[in-house]
Amino acid sequence: MRPPSSGEVGNYLTGITRMAFGDAEGLKFLDLTTRGFWRSFWAFAYSLPAYCVVWIADRNSLLTAQPEAPAGFGYLVRSAATDVAGIALALLAVALLARPLRMSDRFAQWVIAGNWLSLPIAYVMAPINWLAVGIPGAEGIAAALTILAIVGVLVISVRVYRVALGGDGMLAFGLLVISELIYIMTKLSLG
Repeated sequence: MRPPSSGEVGNYLTGITRMAFGDAEGLKFLDLTTRGFWRSFWAFAYSLPAYCVVWIADRNSLLTAQPEAPAGFGYLVRSAATDVAGIALALLAVALLARPLRMSDRFAQWVIAGNWLSLPIAYVMAPINWLAVGIPGAEGIAAALTILAIVGVLVISVRVYRVALGGDGMLAFGLLVISELIYIMTKLSLG
């Protein structure tokens, strides 16, 4: 399957931006077809450079705290595998809940919007993670920026999910909590 072009990705990000401002017209910028569903996973491939920065920053942080820790290439592979597992399990959990939550007809929209939303989020979080370990003495600034970024990401995610789910804010919030908890628990148990 051919990856989306930069123009297509630009359209998807325009749609996500409009959705973040509560504009349901933003959905029209996303490819909501079955093909678009599967192509939305390219967002993670496009996010790979940002993820690499986060994994390397985590590795450097570990080595700063424990210089003798085994943190070679295998550490980076394990970080990538735990991220993939966390994302996959969160998606699987929501897929299993889609019918009981009466959102089966909007599940694909939720996934597509969430996948494309993950692209700018990755590129916002990567420099903040690098700041914490890349600049000596910047830990406090990085911690404050991390908290602000996380709050911003959560607010924007709920807004985007609410539009993707047809205006259901409680469902959007609930799915965000469920998916994030599963992702975090997976990272903690495998990390």
